[in-house]
Formats: sequence, C-alpha cells, structure tokens
Amino acid sequence: MQRITRLPLLIDAVLTRLDPQDDEYNTCRLALATLNKIVQNCNEDARKMERLEEILILSRQLYFPNEIKAVPIISSVRWLVKKGELTQVVWRGDEGKLTFGKKFSRVQVHIFLFTDLLVITKKKRKTAPDATGDECYAVVDYCPRNLVQMTSAEGTTNLPVKFTSESGRNLMLLTMLQNHEKKTVEMILSCSVESDRQRWLEAVSPPVSDNPNETVYEEWDCPQVTAIHPYVACQPDELSLEVADVVNVLRKITDGWYQGERIRDGERGWFPGNHTVEVLSAHVRARNLRQRYRLLALSGNFLEAQRKEKQTKNACMASCSFVQQGETTARITADLRTQEDAEQLVLHMMNMYADTVNVFLTAVGCLAGFPESASVPLG
Repeated sequence: MQRITRLPLLIDAVLTRLDPQDDEYNTCRLALATLNKIVQNCNEDARKMERLEEILILSRQLYFPNEIKAVPIISSVRWLVKKGELTQVVWRGDEGKLTFGKKFSRVQVHIFLFTDLLVITKKKRKTAPDATGDECYAVVDYCPRNLVQMTSAEGTTNLPVKFTSESGRNLMLLTMLQNHEKKTVEMILSCSVESDRQRWLEAVSPPVSDNPNETVYEEWDCPQVTAIHPYVACQPDELSLEVADVVNVLRKITDGWYQGERIRDGERGWFPGNHTVEVLSAHVRARNLRQRYRLLALSGNFLEAQRKEKQTKNACMASCSFVQQGETTARITADLRTQEDAEQLVLHMMNMYADTVNVFLTAVGCLAGFPESASVPLG
C-alpha cells in the first residue's frame, strides 16, 4: 500500500523533467492520472475496511437491555461519524416535559452518531456477553439520524440553570422526533468546552449551502425522485434518464435543475427536475415529522405567552383594585374627627369586604364543627 502511494510522486518527478514536446510527455501524463485514480480507490477501500472493523468492535461493546428493542449495528452502508461523552441535565419532576425551575441532576451519557442512526448509551463497568475489553455500553435510547435535531440552547428561555453556572455550560437541546418507542423526546446536554459543542452541532445538523438558491442534502437524508419523462444528457456532467429511473437527489437549484445519483448504477450528474416526480421515502416522512414538531413548538410557545400575558393582566388589575381601596381608606381616615366618624369607617370597611368576610367565616365555622346555616360567634 505504501509503495502504491509513492508511485504518483515518482511519475510526477519524471514529468517535471520532460519537455511538453517530448514523445513521452503525454504518456507520462496519462500514467500519472491513472495512478492517482488507483491510489484514490486504494485509500477509499482502506477507509471502508477501517470503518467496518470499527463497527464490528462497537457491535460487541453495545448491548440492548430487555426493555429496549434491539437493532442490528453492523450494516454495509453504516459507519461511525462521531462519538463522545456528554452530560445530560435531568429534572426530578416530569422528565417528559421541559418543566423548568425544579431541581435537577446530572447524568453522564455516551452518544454514538452513525451515518443513519443516533444511539444514546451509558457506560457500564460490568462486561456484557461478547464485549471487547472492559468497555461496555448499555443502550438507553436510539433514533434514526434523519429524525434527530440538535440546536444550541442559548435561544431557549426559562432554562433551569444559568449559562454562567458551572453545571450549565455549553448547553444543547437534542430532540428525537421518534425514538425506539415512537415518541418525541427532548434532552438537554452539556459539553465541557465550546469547541466540542460546535463539533456536535455540525456533525448532527444537515449541511447548508452558501448559495441561497441551492439546497444540499446528505446521502442519509435526501429526497428520491422517479423519472416520468426520458432525458438525454447534453453535457458531460449531466445524467441521462429513462422512464422509471429512481434517483437520490443530492442538490437542488431554484432554476429547476437537480444533481443526483442514479440508484441502478450509481452514476451521478445533473438533470432537469421537471422530468421527475418526488416519491414517498424516509426523507419525506422525516420532513413531515419535523414540520409537525415545529408547528407544535410554535403553538406551545404561543399558548405559554398567552398564559403569561393573562397572569400579568390579572395581577395588574388586582394591584390597581388594592391601590384604589387603599386610597379610599386613607381618604376616609383623614376625615376622622370623632368616635362617631370612626364607627362609620368600621361600617364602611365591613360593607366593602362583606363578601370576603362571609366566605371566611363560613369556612371557619365548618372547621369548628358549626352547621353551615349557623352563625359564627365573632367574639
């Protein structure tokens, strides 16, 4: 392998010493291009073997408890993208909702991000069957990668911990739209350093093009189209289509042109989108779930804002009523001159709070054992 990678360097050194007019010049150029292609294929195959070996090791380290449905880890199209240890902030109240303001605890979790799957685990000391070495991870939850959302928690309001506190640094909001129980689960995760958070956000989030007129997709979450009209390629970078050809779309331009990979032979190229129609796929299903979750989140925020606005309005009205009653009492008190005036003030106050006093006295009578129709002695 090492000798093969050095052959292009040797041919390139020969090519730099040849004159473009020499007979061997074109032959060396062709040999250099061929060797570069061979080296590229060798590197890709070596990378595939390393990924396969890593997957085999992880398949023996991960184990699924009885309460969690097991999924096969080994797959020809799956490899590890990123793994690491994060801190999960767990509330002691309702863990299914973000009920802020309650006491919380911290739990260490190990997350494995594959090309098409996200697995959340806890490291165990006890070695599981067929585990490699002392490392063993019990699966807590998992979710398809196209149904996972991860965002920075800086824009989230009413968090239970301050960002400046030691236990709440570099927070992220992880949302699994459909976990192993077909439920939507939210988790607050904390990273030790800011760079680690950025790397996780970039690894989980889909790519975004710098061109506002272009949409880029990953192979693990791309739409599929089927050809309804034939198309003959006119340029070397275009893709010919036959009716019923299925293509994975990797890029979309607003002018109507798509770049994709034809499934039957893996050929890539550009083609007009109006010759195809989008078909139902995992991408469409994931897109619908993301839209549903976004609408539910917006409606939840709207209802919460309405509730807070109503509470604020009621508090302001109660405060104004209390102030008005206080002003009335102060004005009457200022006019007191004799004992008769004081008696009039007492009668006025009793009339003002008659309903409240009656309710209070009735409650006291019930607690004291008096019948509801009986009067309560005021002495």
